[in-house]
Amino acid sequence: MTLASPLDLAIGDRLRKQREARGVTQAQLGKALGVSFQQVQKYERGTNRIASATLIRCAEVLDTSVAALCGEKDVAPEVGPFVREFTKLDDDQRKAVLNLIRVMVR
Repeated sequence: MTLASPLDLAIGDRLRKQREARGVTQAQLGKALGVSFQQVQKYERGTNRIASATLIRCAEVLDTSVAALCGEKDVAPEVGPFVREFTKLDDDQRKAVLNLIRVMVR
């Protein structure tokens, strides 16, 4: 039996915390991913490594970012949804939003 790597354990732990924070069960997440709840348990325990495509799908389902699931320290939970919405804007709208943010942080 192969021991889970520290990275797989850390990602699994963050996945579990994000899932629980959003009130999503393992069964619900598994259904959204097309896997069993037992597979979600294995991801969360670090027993099975999460493929990058599955990690992206987890972030989408849990309305967070892949960076947050991977442990990026400076990423707020709102970044994932913000980026998804921001990319829907045209160039002029993006510039306006960036200018607004720059003014707000001053």
